[in-house]
Amino acid sequence: MITWLAVLSALLWGIVSPDWGRASVTGACDDCHVMHFSQVGLVPAQLLALGAGPQEHLLNNTCLGCHTGTNTGLVNATPMVYTTGATELAGGNFKYSDITNQRYGHNPGELDGGADITLLTPPGWKTGFLANGQVGTINNGVAATRLRCAGTYGCHGQHSDTGIYGSHHNHPTSASGINAAATTTGNSYRFLYQIKGYEDADYEASDSTTNHNVYYGVVRGSDTPTDTQTMSYLCAECHGIFHSDGGGANEGVAGASFASPWIRHPVDISMPSPGSGDFSGYTTYRTEAPVASTTLTTAQHTTATTSVAGANNRIVMCLSCHRAHASPYHSSMRWDNRASNAGCAYCHTAKD
Repeated sequence: MITWLAVLSALLWGIVSPDWGRASVTGACDDCHVMHFSQVGLVPAQLLALGAGPQEHLLNNTCLGCHTGTNTGLVNATPMVYTTGATELAGGNFKYSDITNQRYGHNPGELDGGADITLLTPPGWKTGFLANGQVGTINNGVAATRLRCAGTYGCHGQHSDTGIYGSHHNHPTSASGINAAATTTGNSYRFLYQIKGYEDADYEASDSTTNHNVYYGVVRGSDTPTDTQTMSYLCAECHGIFHSDGGGANEGVAGASFASPWIRHPVDISMPSPGSGDFSGYTTYRTEAPVASTTLTTAQHTTATTSVAGANNRIVMCLSCHRAHASPYHSSMRWDNRASNAGCAYCHTAKD
């Protein structure tokens, strides 16, 4: 017997089929939604264990509830950002920043149900630094503003109660993985609202110099961001002081001194074109220390060289050194900088 739910599922399967583009959801509606939270048999035990009641949009799980598991490495598979498996993705693995290891990465409330607030204030935060579009209205030390995966105090989606609403259903048709429009959450890179980039189809489950994400970057010449759609700009929405060179009274103030000698590592700044000097050896794209590019094309995704178009493809960004979610190393670093200088030498080749 064909039920209304089966018919609705079939219709939605057509609406959000794989032909609509990478990361759009597929399958039966009740994979993600439940009509009544009282139907406990349809609600994952993890959600019940958190003491969570009905979820908005009839969802039957949290962000981490759906994105916890083993990565298959298959193209367009659900990315697992909390995993005990061997395959970890470009953003890293939240298992390293659980309640006992919060200095190893971000600690969204979904990790522990929002109970722990050890690291509430983002490092590099300054109240009143609005130039980089502070997330929500974070008030230092207030538990209600705990970091979340998405929403008003989250990284993904709009910084409001809209969050990532509808984005799983309307990710753009893009066989190339380019999110160059970034006008909505759905057509933005990894649902990071208004951030541009190229999405590697397997989330860098298998990455190489010729198979990788392309992070968007623009070279700036002052503390005031040149472009608000770069990956580093997104990070600066919470960690604004780290995007600034101004010290003392100008700490974290847009338009402050922006010149060498640096008082913190610069971002949205390009390494000089290959040739001679400190960075002369960084001529091949390295997934261990990725750089951003102003060019968003399929060719950039599959190219190994960073010398084409000179400085436009050699832009240092936050993710050149850090993982977005968490890593095995302090401060979510890509390498253990407390034990070795090897990671710094990826770019500063002349100092190796």
